[in-house]
Amino acid sequence: MKSSNLSSKFLIIFYTVTFILVFNVSCQAYDKHKILRPYNQDSYNPSFHNISDNDANYSQYLDESDVYYKKGMEFYRDNEYSKAIKMLSKSLEIAPDRIKTRTNLAVAYINRGTYYFNSESDYEKASNDYRSAIYYLKYDGVKLTTNLARENLEIAGNNLDNVLAKQEISKNKYARLKVAKILRGQGKFKEAVVEYNASMEGSEPEPETLEAIGDMYRAVQKPDLASKHYQNALSLDKDNAGLHLKFAKALQDLGKNDLAVREFNIALNIGETGQKQEILNALEKIWVEKIKDNPRDASSHMNLGVVLQKKEDFKGALTEYKIAESINPNDIMTRLNMGTLYQAKKEYDTAIKAYDTILQVKPDHYLTHYYKGTVLRDSGKLDEAIKEFQFVLRQKPDNKKAKDALFETVLLYENPGDVVKILETFARNNSRDPVAQFKYAFYLHSIDRFEEAMEYYHRTLRAEPTYTDAYLNIANIYKQRNQFPLSVGILEKGLAKMPDNKRIEEMLTLIKSEVATVRYQYALQMHTEGEYDKAIKEYQNIIQISESDSDLYVNLGAAYQANNDVENAISAYNKAIEINDSNSTAYYYLGTAYFGREDFEKALKAYQKALAINPDDENIKQAIDSSRQVMTDKILEKGIAQYNQGQYKDALLTLNTALISAAENADIYYHRGMVYEAMEKYPLAISDYKNAIYYNPGLDIAYYALAVNYDIMKNYVEAKIWYEKFINEADNQNDEYVKYSRERILQL
Repeated sequence: MKSSNLSSKFLIIFYTVTFILVFNVSCQAYDKHKILRPYNQDSYNPSFHNISDNDANYSQYLDESDVYYKKGMEFYRDNEYSKAIKMLSKSLEIAPDRIKTRTNLAVAYINRGTYYFNSESDYEKASNDYRSAIYYLKYDGVKLTTNLARENLEIAGNNLDNVLAKQEISKNKYARLKVAKILRGQGKFKEAVVEYNASMEGSEPEPETLEAIGDMYRAVQKPDLASKHYQNALSLDKDNAGLHLKFAKALQDLGKNDLAVREFNIALNIGETGQKQEILNALEKIWVEKIKDNPRDASSHMNLGVVLQKKEDFKGALTEYKIAESINPNDIMTRLNMGTLYQAKKEYDTAIKAYDTILQVKPDHYLTHYYKGTVLRDSGKLDEAIKEFQFVLRQKPDNKKAKDALFETVLLYENPGDVVKILETFARNNSRDPVAQFKYAFYLHSIDRFEEAMEYYHRTLRAEPTYTDAYLNIANIYKQRNQFPLSVGILEKGLAKMPDNKRIEEMLTLIKSEVATVRYQYALQMHTEGEYDKAIKEYQNIIQISESDSDLYVNLGAAYQANNDVENAISAYNKAIEINDSNSTAYYYLGTAYFGREDFEKALKAYQKALAINPDDENIKQAIDSSRQVMTDKILEKGIAQYNQGQYKDALLTLNTALISAAENADIYYHRGMVYEAMEKYPLAISDYKNAIYYNPGLDIAYYALAVNYDIMKNYVEAKIWYEKFINEADNQNDEYVKYSRERILQL
């Protein structure tokens, strides 16, 4: 691409940044179009510093990267920026740490962007070139510390700001985020990285944005940068299974399989079923590769067995466990996994035997007791299972799995009395354990023993003031009793302790919505029955407890208006419009309020906005017509009064104003004709009388006025014609004007 003369309209540092080639050649090739300095110091290999670009035998001294670099700089000197970018990009792919290549690639992008801006006004291409320059100088994983790199980065940033201003794109967070998503959708990943980063400037990073940047880096095959951003995102959203999976893949791309396994396992434990197969396949591949490298690695065989077991390949899993056991017969975990395998195959007796062989050696091995408890539970031996879980909890009181398993087992008893007895005993013996209190409360709740359930929910909160489910279930009991204020109160108490708790926030919103719905129905009933004061009070109460709603304010305004409180009605309608400026009903009712106050001009504006939103509404169209008619009538009355008082100039101004909004109104033309006639401007009067007849052929007095004016101007032929027309149009043939017209025709 050839550059043309660069326009001075674009804010690039033309004169302070000079293009200097530090080669062993003359600088006479300098061209004013080249506005940025390319870098020629090779930090990657200083020995290349003094090599001439004009050396015909350069290829025998330089590596492949330098060949592409030299060719790129030749294209650059010829202002062929696209070709230069292509060559310099290839050079950078081969030697990504070379500062001179990176800096000059950015310079080529900046100059091509400036060409697009000044010569073609192609702002999209220009902005993307500046983004590419910023990416290579700032976001490509290589820290550039030279003054020239910093200088060019500043120029690229300023130029991008100018293009965005030209495109009328805001620099705020949400606008940049929107641009980033568009670029991502277009496959412009490097440019998207720049915009995602720009969206985070001046604000706390969000996990979604960090994840998106990680995705972009993975797309451009930068797993080191991708993993860094995924890790940062996980520090803000540690329970995001999808993020753990992406982080694992990036680590796998880096060859960090041990770390990848950890992340895969986290994703497997907290992720959705749809991701399970993909994760298991990835883990299987890792362990198979490890076994290929070291066939005698017992741990790898055992882990492969775990993966195969989760894939329900029990035969393959058992094979791997046996290999692991043959290599390391003393490994308890292998024997434990074999027990879980038999349990999964529902070979319960064999599984128990496997667990017992471990307990013979290590009788206090709590994990074995836990799994033995689960197999006893699955085989229907509930009392024995509970003893195993209790053994675990005596050793590990906070073991969540054992607690959950214990309570699940208790619930399997057929007699509810047995369940209550066991749970109550456990709760009383573990008064400081919130889980024990909650499980008993929950069971009482499930069998409708609300008072007792409430007591143990509160005990849960005394043991653990941030136990979310206790707040939710207490609120639920209050809600079932229609004690909505108490329900709202307990949730607000929970939210005070946990301001970011989404579950409590969502339930609070839901209950407030239900309260608002009940009150809203009552308010509408009062409104319909004409109890406007009560309706207004209820509407205001709803506003206090619910999110702002445009239609609610419309109803409030309508109640005020029906109660003859026009000012408060107007205020309510304006609030409705502030919340939703597309609410045509709010504009319509605002128009009616102004109309009732006889502020017809404001009424008309409100009606017109309503019609713009809802162009097919006949009521709005009729309201506009009524407003215009009333406005016209008021102005016409004023003009007639001024005429009667002999204020002809004022009357003329008033009637001219009336015609601006009612250019087809026959009455206005007729009365303006009377003003002109009084001012002895008969030709103008005649013109207006004819317009009056044109828009209203039945306005017979205008025929008489025309005849008289022609008569005054001694145009008797026309006068006679219009006298005759007046006689023919007149409804009352005995009218004195008709009599005069007949007499005058005879005279003429």
